Amino acid sequence: MAEQYDLAFYQHLFNESLFLVLEQPAAAAPLPASLPMNIQPVSPPISGDTKPTKKFRVVGKNQKGLSLLFSLPQADFNVLPQNEFLTKILAAIQHAPDDVVYVNIQPNYALNIFDLKKEITVQHVVAFGKNLIDLAPGFNLNLYTPAVISDLPFLQAEPLATIENDVNRKKSLWNGLQVIFKK
Repeated sequence: MAEQYDLAFYQHLFNESLFLVLEQPAAAAPLPASLPMNIQPVSPPISGDTKPTKKFRVVGKNQKGLSLLFSLPQADFNVLPQNEFLTKILAAIQHAPDDVVYVNIQPNYALNIFDLKKEITVQHVVAFGKNLIDLAPGFNLNLYTPAVISDLPFLQAEPLATIENDVNRKKSLWNGLQVIFKK
């Protein structure tokens, strides 16, 4: 190698890590004859070919575009359509358990509304739990205060079990639902 590279100089020009690669002759060595003939070269997987692991599970017929967000253990999530208190809430806004879609979000994961909209039709969103939605930094939502996220009416409430045992929380939920559904 006749040229000397001053790496310190190049470090001022680039933010990325720099590596010095020495050129080597590109002579390809022939494969030994002792290899079995049925071995095929394996190409490395191309990034993007595999689907990312979903961080949420969607269940329901979604006949009216109402998405209910939860972060529950799987056993509790599976019985939500039969939950008596939730059925009463839905009846109050003229929805049946089949009219909605139930979305179970993995713990410590915040759902991106755009990812949800890619999967299902969404017209209204009610989140039963805090921090279930991925929001812009510095953007906070108050409990039971209706908001609009990505042109969707949105209401954030406490977990269903917390609301069920408190009259004041039930009233707050009802007031928020009335605004979202314009009753």
